[in-house]
Amino acid sequence: MWGWRSVSAALAALALASSLVGTAAGAERLAAPPRDPRFGIDEGEKNQASKDTGIGWERLTFSWSAIQPNGPTDFRADLVFTPQQLAAELNSGVQVVGLLEFTPPWAQSNPSDGQRSVPKNLNLAWDDPNNYWGQFTRQMAAHYAGAIDTWIIWNEPEIRPSDNGNGPAWTWAGGPEDYLQLLRVAYKNIKLANPSAKVIFAGTAYWADKNAGREQFFQRVLDAYKSDSTARDSNFYFDAVAFNIYRAPDDIYRIPVEMKRLMRKYGIDKPLWLTETNAMPFDPAVPCAERFANNPSNVSLDVQAAYVVQALAMALAAGWDRIGWYQMTDSDSCAESAIWGLARDDGSLRPAYTAFKTAVQWLNGAQNVKFVPYDRETQAWGTPWPVNPDSYYPNWEVYQVVADRGDQRISILWNADGAPLRARIPKVGSSTVRIDKLGNQQPLEDVDGWYVVDLGPASARGPQDPNGYFFIGGDPVIIVQNGMPAGTPVAGPGLGDPGSQAREFKAFVSPANGQKITPGQAAQFTLDIRGFEGFSDPVSLSFKEYSTQRDPNPVASLPGTLSLDVPGSANPGDSITAVIQTAPNVAPGIHFVTLRLDGGGITRTVDLVVQVD
Repeated sequence: MWGWRSVSAALAALALASSLVGTAAGAERLAAPPRDPRFGIDEGEKNQASKDTGIGWERLTFSWSAIQPNGPTDFRADLVFTPQQLAAELNSGVQVVGLLEFTPPWAQSNPSDGQRSVPKNLNLAWDDPNNYWGQFTRQMAAHYAGAIDTWIIWNEPEIRPSDNGNGPAWTWAGGPEDYLQLLRVAYKNIKLANPSAKVIFAGTAYWADKNAGREQFFQRVLDAYKSDSTARDSNFYFDAVAFNIYRAPDDIYRIPVEMKRLMRKYGIDKPLWLTETNAMPFDPAVPCAERFANNPSNVSLDVQAAYVVQALAMALAAGWDRIGWYQMTDSDSCAESAIWGLARDDGSLRPAYTAFKTAVQWLNGAQNVKFVPYDRETQAWGTPWPVNPDSYYPNWEVYQVVADRGDQRISILWNADGAPLRARIPKVGSSTVRIDKLGNQQPLEDVDGWYVVDLGPASARGPQDPNGYFFIGGDPVIIVQNGMPAGTPVAGPGLGDPGSQAREFKAFVSPANGQKITPGQAAQFTLDIRGFEGFSDPVSLSFKEYSTQRDPNPVASLPGTLSLDVPGSANPGDSITAVIQTAPNVAPGIHFVTLRLDGGGITRTVDLVVQVD
């Protein structure tokens, strides 16, 4: 039987062979590109061009049904991915993350569900020899320890066969309680076999539940924890939680806010993984292109390439721990009726591949990543997100993601309107280059201390989107400024030519409509401080006044049943946290805590709203 010791030997042999080839040819071995552990591609092994993008990880699927087809003593993991194949992936410097799913026929509790079946004997003790799923996950963790130390437990278990448009993606016939047991058993066995391993909660698609009118599967599983008094002692049986989010960069930024708030409700704080994202295109170059011609969800190849840059930038700004693209290569696009690859089945690369490589090149290693957009002056579709947490539509006109890398400031901008816009950002460096989504560069000269760019219009609209909203913006522009002084604050973009708008700052609080808590709990708010027209002055924050719904007359002090924790100052571009702690005897009702913000001769106020039930 092949094992990880064999993989180690194969890896060493590959390294030795590579060095000998280089010596014989009289040339140095090409160094792998710098790798950022945050960026990944699913099934990257299908095309080695994935390794030229700078990704730091890839997701590979390990089907239980393929590895143990004939019974619990039949173990064929090294036939699914041979030690040589795995060694080649690891030798490239890419971390492999394993996805475990699909029940073999002999282990199905309900054979009519096929590979989607809940495993037989799953409710036995986690370490019982007849708990087949437990024994399989333990054996996989032990077999690959040191090579694969991160395991995702199933994919998209929330999808039901009756879900409109998602039925073919159905992978799990059980419910949330069954999945919790699946996760619990896997976690304990994997940690026993490899204590340093990480276990990831299944990637769920969010919109499958939302469109079906269900609570999120993640929340339903968290509700099921109520019957498990030992879950907290076992880290809730997962080290991070995954989501699969497609087509809209706004969702990539919005959904983490919702999920972090949900986890806080249950006393959980775990990293978020974006394990799948994409915007499926219409591609006339595939053999069965006519099959996709009338799909209203598809975008052009050009718009897909724009989406890549926008999605990766927004994901970094939102704080996703890992960001994965689905996927490297089409899996027989004609048979699957789906086009998801950065590469086609014949190996040819789509523009999205070049855009992905461009985005990773300029965001590789970037820190202090912030989203600082330009808000529309009017609310075109009612109260937008995040002011209304139940809305799916923000009101950002110009998107800007800003990241720092040493003395470089990298700004990525795009237009959310259906007409061209002129935008500008302040000059903060000594030299600048402008880059398009395909990596083409040209110098950029400042105008009166501003870098001015014309942003092309957005065109991707859904049939149910409000008038004027586009779920993917226009072509992104990357502006890289070199020689930026350390500590330079981040400013929001401006509209029009220099001097056409007033210099100012604004403060945005989330959740704007407040939080519901019970006496003795804390309410946490995020304040985004944004500068406009080059505003970069520090902003001071202080308590201003307090009132309640029952007594709207403000007073200049907080009652003894409330306390406020907020930083005393912030810079434009900062996202800061304000916490209101309540005492057990706090009066029920709605409480308003007003903050005052001062900077550059400008004063703003924001309300933190707490509803105590």
